[in-house]
Amino acid sequence: MNTGNAAASTVNVAAMAPSVTPTSICEELQTQNTSLRKDLSEDTAKNVNEAFGPSGATTVAHGALSGGNPIGATSRLLPSRYNKRVVEGLWEEKDKSKRRKMLASGSSNVCPQKPFKYAKGYRPHQSHCESKILETLFSPSNPKPSGTLVLNINWQSTKNPNSKEACEACQKLLCHAQKECNLVIKLCQEDPKDPPEPLLCPPS
Repeated sequence: MNTGNAAASTVNVAAMAPSVTPTSICEELQTQNTSLRKDLSEDTAKNVNEAFGPSGATTVAHGALSGGNPIGATSRLLPSRYNKRVVEGLWEEKDKSKRRKMLASGSSNVCPQKPFKYAKGYRPHQSHCESKILETLFSPSNPKPSGTLVLNINWQSTKNPNSKEACEACQKLLCHAQKECNLVIKLCQEDPKDPPEPLLCPPS
């Protein structure tokens, strides 16, 4: 058996195969966002399918820490129904009394050495996508996160149905995580083929 020729043939065939452009991290996260939003827009509950449908302004997001697996989140309180696809953040606390006290106090897992305190809002900021992702990464049950977190935010704002910007409340949380928690944060752009851009924060 002439293994040399067989090996050479294999190499030649591989050399003639069409080149495949690798999927970028933002494209992968965008695919996850699109799939999750589609599932939610087809939910049987009207308040869910309308919120995540074409005219809904509710946010979905996926992030990846240093090339790891995508972490998904939605705004509003859906993780109990979709916990196989999205993370819960601080909402993983099942004791409602404890959770109410924790949320009312503005508590946060995000780098507890220099804790972030949530401001009060018309909806708890802890229930936003970016906070659920960060709170899960910094959960006491997980190793301390470090490295680069790439976020692909899909906020169907009224001004821009493909907005990649964090809301003002989440911007503060992300900047805190970047300044105080040993994370580099990058945001995907409207075209997922473009490289993610560094999160820009005001000077301390």
